[in-house]
Amino acid sequence: MAKITVPASDSIVRVRAVDTTLKLLCNTYPFLKPVIAGHEQINFSVVAFLVENKALGKTALFDVGGRKDYWNYSPSWIARLRRSVVGIRCDKTIDEVLIENGVDTKDIDAVIWSHWHFDHIGDCSKFPPSTRIVVGPGFKDSFLPGFPTNPEAFVMESDYQGHEMQEISFSDDFKIGPFRAYDFFGDNSFYILDVPGHAVGHICGLARTTPTTFMLFGGDACHFGGAIRPSEHVPLPESLDAQAAGLDDRFSSPCPCSIFGACHPAPTEEEKRKTPYYTASDHPGSAYVDAKLANMSMKGLGEFDADPDMFLCLAHDSALMEVLPLLNDKPDIDVNNWKDAGYKDMTRWRFLNELPKNNGERGRPPLVTGFWRYGERKETFDG
Repeated sequence: MAKITVPASDSIVRVRAVDTTLKLLCNTYPFLKPVIAGHEQINFSVVAFLVENKALGKTALFDVGGRKDYWNYSPSWIARLRRSVVGIRCDKTIDEVLIENGVDTKDIDAVIWSHWHFDHIGDCSKFPPSTRIVVGPGFKDSFLPGFPTNPEAFVMESDYQGHEMQEISFSDDFKIGPFRAYDFFGDNSFYILDVPGHAVGHICGLARTTPTTFMLFGGDACHFGGAIRPSEHVPLPESLDAQAAGLDDRFSSPCPCSIFGACHPAPTEEEKRKTPYYTASDHPGSAYVDAKLANMSMKGLGEFDADPDMFLCLAHDSALMEVLPLLNDKPDIDVNNWKDAGYKDMTRWRFLNELPKNNGERGRPPLVTGFWRYGERKETFDG
């Protein structure tokens, strides 16, 4: 497969991964198709990325996670959460995580929302007015004004009031891979990509971590590794070293990958090894505004995933939390050395932990089993 072509440059950004502390347990059917027996619910963590262009003295935060007081979302979001989320927990807002680990929010020039969903926009009232909010195309027309001026709105006015809002405008003349691109800092160190299908204005980030290696912040263009892997260019191997691949202790080593074959919907063994387990859900109430377009975008993500110099990082991939050094407990460690450190190989097949085995054994248990309010009083969306 051809490598992804990116303009040559020696300009890089420093990237640090942040655990937003938000954990979700959701029904699978709004996100993935088909629903595999034994994987009717899906665990979501939420990772964000701190992006520093030291040469220009600029810092951006890609995605923000959720808010600790999730019961204070807009009424429209509360109603949707009741329908689609089984469990939720958020111990800290991202500004707390940053400040506790030596990052002054006054130094963050821009917060980039991959899209407008509650688990990515956080509570930006916690950031100073000097921090601008960056959104994808169509955001302003679709979501402003927010709640309460528009009582039906999902985004709240408090999420953006007092901040400059920059809506990215893309040109068909500049693409990276199949996606339209925008040079965010103007020096080819960090790009915003137009990756549609999941939500209006959905964007991704492409960070140059060395002159020749990149991290792709995938947001929610794909919700699960098994929706882009395996593929023709990244086939499922005959077996895996369970420890090196990050498989759970319940798997022997070497682990024959055939034990995950029965749950794959493809009809032949060859197709099982070379096609993803899932596509985007088109179920009523789907998390994708356009499932057909989302599948095209996921195919494009697969092109990046197949390039050895590209590291695809999906916002809800819990494997990233298990492997990457996180700002939360290692604030001085960045992930720019991801290729030499082997992080891509260590995370690529961990999604298999979530899937049922051929003997009917289910995958990982839920990370979250109910709704908790952080503090003394328990909150619930029941009733």
